[in-house]
Amino acid sequence: MKKILLSLCFFPVLAYSQDVLDIVRFSETQVFGSARFEGMAGSFGALGADLSSSSINPAGYGRYSSSTFGMGFQNTSITNKAEFNGLESLTKLNSFKLNNLGFVFTNDISEQNRGFVFSQVGFSFVRIQNFRDDFSYQGQQFSSLLDDFAGSANGMTVDEMYANLPFTSALAWDTYTIDPDPMVDNAYVPVLGADDEVYHRRSVENYGGISDYNLNISGNYMNKLYIGGSFSLRSGKYTEDYYHHERVIDPDYSLDSFDYEYHLETKGSGINLKFGAIYLPNERIRLGLSVHTPTFFSFKDKLSTNMVSYHIDTVYRIDESWIPVNNNKFRLRTPPKVVGSVAYVFGTRGCINVDLEYVNYDLAHLRGTTDSLYEFVNYSAQNKESRQQLRSVINLRVGGELVFNSQYFIRGGFALYPSAYDRDLYKDAPEFAPKGTQVYSGGLGFRWRKSSIDVALRVEHRNYNYYAYNNSLTVVNSFKNGIVFNYALNF
Repeated sequence: MKKILLSLCFFPVLAYSQDVLDIVRFSETQVFGSARFEGMAGSFGALGADLSSSSINPAGYGRYSSSTFGMGFQNTSITNKAEFNGLESLTKLNSFKLNNLGFVFTNDISEQNRGFVFSQVGFSFVRIQNFRDDFSYQGQQFSSLLDDFAGSANGMTVDEMYANLPFTSALAWDTYTIDPDPMVDNAYVPVLGADDEVYHRRSVENYGGISDYNLNISGNYMNKLYIGGSFSLRSGKYTEDYYHHERVIDPDYSLDSFDYEYHLETKGSGINLKFGAIYLPNERIRLGLSVHTPTFFSFKDKLSTNMVSYHIDTVYRIDESWIPVNNNKFRLRTPPKVVGSVAYVFGTRGCINVDLEYVNYDLAHLRGTTDSLYEFVNYSAQNKESRQQLRSVINLRVGGELVFNSQYFIRGGFALYPSAYDRDLYKDAPEFAPKGTQVYSGGLGFRWRKSSIDVALRVEHRNYNYYAYNNSLTVVNSFKNGIVFNYALNF
């Protein structure tokens, strides 16, 4: 059970090729849209008439009866509290970036007497995932990263270690932080005494995100049925850097301390299609349904690590020409989505919307590249592992809006994105079960003539377990607070 749990938590050190973490990273998405959209937690599947709504249901553009342009910016403040062996470390950071941009051109075609009243063509840029995150931890314990480096190499000759573990154990061997086990052939031990306690310090920085560029076509049939479809170009980038330091508190051998550095960059792009409809059985009730095809990604990634050790009488560094670097290329098919929505409109006083989004994560699939310049990798083992560990979920979004004097708006919303990992794997240790992501939001809006100005606050909370290596658990409590400012113009 322990081995399974470790593979399900954030456990990056020994991952050199793609695995379940990559599948989940680029398949779990949200939508970071306009301030109106964010103020209602992205719950817009049956409402539409918002430039970000095409990411949920492309039929939403069919609700436009005039052309519109809009753009918004988001300032995000992140607070992470990491607890390691009873010692807490606090990390804060801030980022500001373009959050959404879009326009829709509306054409009145009612004179054609074909039942369609309006048609629309639109474009939108929205972010659907934000990987920006920093945290650090420190504290002391008996186990060391070197225990994993030595254990991973057991059973290998030194040449096999260089061939199979160039990013970890081979670096430890070259910096004299692991030695041969004098009692066992082809086995290794860290250069630490049995009772040596070590002080740990690690800082982790993550960058990047996933963005959608949507080209949308929609139509309004008799003000009762709205249909739409979109072609989306999706870009993704993830960068992870961490610095790991250990210092032996009272060394029995020559090793005083060591530093280990890790850099991973993954970036690529893909395409998908979305189709949707909104139907109004009466003036108050609206029903929405949309289908998102899988996204077919192609990625490149680059991994490099480095290590230096400080002994009592010398320092061992890796020669620059021997620093291991791996360039890889792979493909990923994310799972499809089906979104069902229902909305109730209180005349001119407001509305409420509920989205239920079904995603089956074990349908995601890794594939090797067809590019002859890169080595082909067979991912059958990783795909089998993902089918065993991942599950289907239903994401929930609920949002509402109140209107005063036809000009002033108050909004609120809640969203729940359950973890992609199967909870049955945690029967024997429920404390390790991931809790998913919760989003709380609220916002204000003002409409004057053909312009509207909106602001929203989005609070995202999640807890997760971070394993630097075996027997080294850090619990991270993360809050992301985003403030979105938006301007839209009807013309």
